[in-house]
Amino acid sequence: MNRFDRVTAILIQLQTKRIVKAQELAEKHNVSLRTIYRDIRTLENAGVPIGSEAGIGYFLDKGYQLPPVMFSLEEASALLVGEKFMKQLNESSTLGTYTSALDKIKAVLSSHDKDYIDRLNTSIDVFTRPQAMNKDSGEEWLGDCKHALSYSTVIKIAYFTNYRETMTERTIEPIGLYHYSHHWHMIAWCRMRKDYRDFRLDRIKSLALQTEHFSRYNRQSLDEYLASVNRSAELHQVRVRFRRDVAKYLGDQRYYFGLVSEQQSEQGVDMEFLTPSLEYFARWILSYTDAVEVIHPPELNKLMQDLSEELVRHFGLPAGDQI
Repeated sequence: MNRFDRVTAILIQLQTKRIVKAQELAEKHNVSLRTIYRDIRTLENAGVPIGSEAGIGYFLDKGYQLPPVMFSLEEASALLVGEKFMKQLNESSTLGTYTSALDKIKAVLSSHDKDYIDRLNTSIDVFTRPQAMNKDSGEEWLGDCKHALSYSTVIKIAYFTNYRETMTERTIEPIGLYHYSHHWHMIAWCRMRKDYRDFRLDRIKSLALQTEHFSRYNRQSLDEYLASVNRSAELHQVRVRFRRDVAKYLGDQRYYFGLVSEQQSEQGVDMEFLTPSLEYFARWILSYTDAVEVIHPPELNKLMQDLSEELVRHFGLPAGDQI
């Protein structure tokens, strides 16, 4: 990106948030802080009213706005592809808002570019394996959760804990929404547990925004929370060998179970995984019976033996047969 494009991009970014940190700008454009300081001075010399607070960041003076920015054809195309992925979330409110925004973008394109986007729309699609969706997916709480995150609002919820099969009243301070394993999760400080907790939205039975607000400076950001979870998660290193005629059918499954590397050997295809649960991993590879061999760790091999014995006990063997 040349300097003119970068300075223009910085001006646009300053309009997207109330305060933008210099470090954030430097990381986004892959330049040094000194370069960002020079670019900010360039904008100031051009008459752009930029304010700053030491140690906090830059901001545009209130009342300053640029005319609507025209989207490039490539940007509009990228948003169109994003809409295709958004449809796979099966969340009507989010998709509806996204589609509405995309329509406004299409409205300012030239006739030629509109025709291009229309042709692209019928030539691109995205498919993911359909998921069984609960009637109550938790989508009804998304609006209130977004409001609480934006205004640091305390929330009161009635939450059903699945593994205990109990309902509890919680007062929480939300720090982020996180979508994984096909569900939305609210990450929040729970006043009852005095710690951060992960609340799946479809298990919230009632939710009420409170008039009380909390200080975000006393809480982790979502990124900080996720980083701490990743650091504390114990991952087991696993090495297994699949028969060649079976390995080619593993497809994307191997990535879901934490594939790190794979290589051909004389005996088959050796694969290395990192997994948080040896038992979960064992139950997966058990389905490949004699087409998979455990190389490491010994505990996994013992698990495979135990699970195999459970299967025999459950289904039984013909009289006279032995394992």
